[in-house]
Amino acid sequence: MTLCETLETLANCCGVTGREEEVANLMKKFLKPYVDEIKEDKLGNVIGIKKGAKDAPKIMLAAHMDEIGLLVKSITKEGFLYFVKIGGIDDRILPAQKVIVHTDKGPLDGIIGSRPPHIQKPEERQKVMAFDELFIDVGARDQKDAQKMGVQIGDTVTFDIEFARIGKDAVIGKALDDRVGCAMMIETLKRLKNTDYSLYAVGTVQEEVGSRGAITSAFSISPDVAFALDVTIAGDTPGVREVETTMKMGKGPALDVADARMIIPRKTLQLLVRTAER
Repeated sequence: MTLCETLETLANCCGVTGREEEVANLMKKFLKPYVDEIKEDKLGNVIGIKKGAKDAPKIMLAAHMDEIGLLVKSITKEGFLYFVKIGGIDDRILPAQKVIVHTDKGPLDGIIGSRPPHIQKPEERQKVMAFDELFIDVGARDQKDAQKMGVQIGDTVTFDIEFARIGKDAVIGKALDDRVGCAMMIETLKRLKNTDYSLYAVGTVQEEVGSRGAITSAFSISPDVAFALDVTIAGDTPGVREVETTMKMGKGPALDVADARMIIPRKTLQLLVRTAER
């Protein structure tokens, strides 16, 4: 399976934060041929271990398995679903989005609706509709019908966006944050030969609500060095100024120097830069 095929398989999975089981099962399958041991901790992190020499340094690679999405909050008597957001979702993108409601009886197609613009006042049309003013329509006649279809409070909802290639070397899809990192980690294990150090490849959970899986797995592994594999914004699209980001698609990976949570130690950053240059 090529890197792009691995990414496609992972991206099309449902893995809304807190419900990463489908992605976790794939990660176990993809990592198993390249590690000596694979396990899942109590929070749901998938940990593949490639053993090195005794007392060798421990290196951790981490990529989060979860994706932003929605959660069913209530079912109205008319059969419409109100929801809450899981992770950082801009309300502006929600109206008219096709979605999939993942029930115990199977997936249901739905669409996000709102108060019709035809009957909105002019000042209402100028405002962004908040998510709690929107609803999901799954075609149910009433609440009982929605429940017969399998809908329950707490069901996860993903955006209905199939993975596809565009242009020569670009792709579109949902959950690329951070199934890209997951695919990169798997590819790294594929290419890696025997090492003196011990490598821990970790698919983490609940990143979109506070990096919870990364924190717990890092404490349990206690690595000497850890690398988080994630995505960033591209600066070569309209409306993005160079002062805001210099990253461009196709120009290679980006190294994060500092963010709101941490500053990379100078020695680690220098090692990464030297390695990249070499």
